[in-house]
Amino acid sequence: MSKFDDIKELLSNAFPKFPDIVQIELRAEFSVIDYKGQSFIVISIDFDDNTFILKINGVETIINGFDSSKLFNIINATGVAFIPIDGKQGLLGFGDSHCDFVFFDESYFCFVEFKLNATSLRKVNKNRVDAIRQLKNTIDLFDDKLERNYAGLNLEAYVCTPEFYPRLNASWQALAQNFLEDYGIPLFERNDKTCK
Repeated sequence: MSKFDDIKELLSNAFPKFPDIVQIELRAEFSVIDYKGQSFIVISIDFDDNTFILKINGVETIINGFDSSKLFNIINATGVAFIPIDGKQGLLGFGDSHCDFVFFDESYFCFVEFKLNATSLRKVNKNRVDAIRQLKNTIDLFDDKLERNYAGLNLEAYVCTPEFYPRLNASWQALAQNFLEDYGIPLFERNDKTCK
């Protein structure tokens, strides 16, 4: 059995809702967006009329007001499992503050938190701290449920912030280093993942 199948089985045993929530995406490139407090895979984008399509409750739904700065992009994928965490259709639903979604392929298991609504550098810095807390809550829960067995996959965590603010500054580097020391997981401030 592959690592991909192994982690699917582990998650299915740990989370009863998992089989109903997980989505397998086979496109080599696709995007995830937060829409009304829920993470969704973007089915398609129409740049001419600024709309995009999401599958909401099993129905493809056209949404107005597409904003490319609000996406997390997954590139060079060969098969990815996507699991929304927060929200009505999420694995954990509403309640304790967790990250927005996780995804995995044959090599990586990634935790992702959107913080894209900041309008000042001060707000970005506050959002970074909040996002790390949410990532830690989710990782702690998954570590407990999976008994830290991620089927040999490499773990990563992502905080998505607006791209027009400086990244990799001293403040961020200290947060990422502390996260790595506490969890042994690299933390990135990016809005994309290139799979290997």
